[in-house]
Amino acid sequence: MKLKTDTFELTHDNKLVTVKATAFQTATSETRYRVSINNSPVHIFALNNSINRYQDIDSGAAAKNIPLEIEEAIGKRLYNSIAA
Repeated sequence: MKLKTDTFELTHDNKLVTVKATAFQTATSETRYRVSINNSPVHIFALNNSINRYQDIDSGAAAKNIPLEIEEAIGKRLYNSIAA
């Protein structure tokens, strides 16, 4: 199966942010996303049903570098793309 990477842009603090997201399936058939922000190391986003969006689940140091507004915007965008 060929993975498709979606690229989209967001604006944060009047700066353009480029996001690359690649969907993948876990062993339990859960869809998650590998997300890179401005060519950053990859973060893993998983669906959080209680907030109706995808959320960064990385626990590493790099995950702490995502501003909450960007994480929320990415999560909502990913959620809306599967709902469409």
